[in-house]
Amino acid sequence: MATIRDVAKHAGVSPATVSRVVNGLVGYSEDTRRRVEEAVTRLNYETDFMARGLKTRQTSVIGLLAPMVSDALASEVMRGVEEAAREQGYAVMLGRTGLQSVFIDGYLRTLRTYRAAGVILISAVITPEMRQILGPNIPLISVAISDRSGSPSVSIDDERAAYDATRYLLSLGHRRIGLLAGDPASVFVAHPRQRGYERAMAEAGNTSVVAHGTFFYDSGAPGLDELLRQEPDLTAVFAVSDEMAAATVNELQERGRRVPEDVSVLGFDNTSTSQHVHPPLSTVAQPLEEMGRTAVAKLLRARDLTPRIMPHTIIARGSTSPPRNQHH
Repeated sequence: MATIRDVAKHAGVSPATVSRVVNGLVGYSEDTRRRVEEAVTRLNYETDFMARGLKTRQTSVIGLLAPMVSDALASEVMRGVEEAAREQGYAVMLGRTGLQSVFIDGYLRTLRTYRAAGVILISAVITPEMRQILGPNIPLISVAISDRSGSPSVSIDDERAAYDATRYLLSLGHRRIGLLAGDPASVFVAHPRQRGYERAMAEAGNTSVVAHGTFFYDSGAPGLDELLRQEPDLTAVFAVSDEMAAATVNELQERGRRVPEDVSVLGFDNTSTSQHVHPPLSTVAQPLEEMGRTAVAKLLRARDLTPRIMPHTIIARGSTSPPRNQHH
């Protein structure tokens, strides 16, 4: 089997250059890339992750698992993870697992076999079972979930963010604000956001109105139905994902209600979805791409696995305004 040195010799470059080309890194000319790729094809060279793993007890693979998360959120985190990994010469193995723990376990076993350099979970809690499957040598970190157990994580303070978001709507003059909450099973994302909303509403002397969705677009319309059934005179909806917020905007308009003149809508995450709605969504911004990059850095840099809280911001766009009776 051809080695990296054989490829380097054939292409007339150093093994380090071959490694950079193969891993998609920068720092070589177009001509060099062509020569290396030609040599790789000619010699039928394959980077043998297993052989490399046996030698270094670790391969250049980082696992990225997305169990329960909106597609828009996952793709922003993925972009940050993939860019940071590529810069360091690592490949990313992506697994969309749903909530099926059997799928999550299967991916983790594969990543252990590969002797992965680490595993990043998007919006999922690290369990003792996951650690057991991976073994002691592969670090595990979660992104975009407020796991307060001290587990390795990169997240915003979800409760504080939802509290600030609700305060923003209150500051515009809204009193009848409905919450389109996340999946009740999502203890570390949906629950803190609901707590933040309820705390801000209680402090302002207002009644909470809550319906639950799944974080995904298709749960927006049924969630809005439920909110309006409880409080027909809502002037604002705070949805805890941009996908549910986008669905809410579209559904309100279908019913002949104008956004924001009749009902203001506030999203959460600041994913690309927030810009693909008319009017564009006001939203709570998580620095998702940066969170992905930070997770990679923490895994690879001396395995710094202390929890990291990132800043959130509220971005006001066209979907929120004072309620009509506040316009003067």
